Amino acid sequence: MSAINLQRLRTQLRLLLPQIGNLIEFVYGLREIYNFYADHTHPVGEPPTGVFSLPAFNTPTVLNREVMQTLTPYCENEPDLILELIDQLWQEPEVELRQLAAQLLGKLPPAKFESVIDRIRAWSESAINTELLPYLHRYASVNIREHNPQRWLDLLYEWETSERKWLAKLAIEGIIPLIDDENFENLPALFTFITPLIINPSTEYQFDLLKVIKHLAQRSEVETVYFLKKAISLSTDPGMPRFIRRALEFFSPEMQTSLRNAARERV
Repeated sequence: MSAINLQRLRTQLRLLLPQIGNLIEFVYGLREIYNFYADHTHPVGEPPTGVFSLPAFNTPTVLNREVMQTLTPYCENEPDLILELIDQLWQEPEVELRQLAAQLLGKLPPAKFESVIDRIRAWSESAINTELLPYLHRYASVNIREHNPQRWLDLLYEWETSERKWLAKLAIEGIIPLIDDENFENLPALFTFITPLIINPSTEYQFDLLKVIKHLAQRSEVETVYFLKKAISLSTDPGMPRFIRRALEFFSPEMQTSLRNAARERV
């Protein structure tokens, strides 16, 4: 792996940029840059990619950052061209280029939100490259969550109510970026979203739901405990007390006691 000299990298990207009108040549040139900085001493899935089993260049994260800075103006000024580039990048085998596709989706303007949603939906529902779906959901939805969070929730509701059970898992996973987004203040909308799943905590979703509870507790412990106590009172599921016991570790001792008492009163 060649050490990254930012001045040299920026020169390489600047020389490549005129080829962007010819996407085949542009992607080829981009791959050459990634290969130039690739670390082939790491087995697949080892750091710095953090993604397991998929091919990777194992390049430093600064490379994707610099490519994004170079291409971001085109997201606003040439969004249709960038959409074509995104489609090509998502078909590349390496993790970094697929991550780049997700990041570019997240930079597209509101006029292209439906195109962004179409790609998130298609790539998620194809059940291919599932390891990258959390990354796709977090980064491709950035602008949608900022400018039209309800549109993101609409997609998640679509998955939650699908007859295909695995799509419900995607819906549960898909609210985590909203929970973690400090600019998103409508936590009650997220509690409403997960209520049907929490009051009947199916074993096939429990791991995903517990992850959501962990993120909610980190965002607002008091509101999350209030929500869970209400869910306990609404639930008739015999597995609810066990689910609450598994969630206790995410809360302070005082809140753990409060939740235990609520679970006992339900019994």
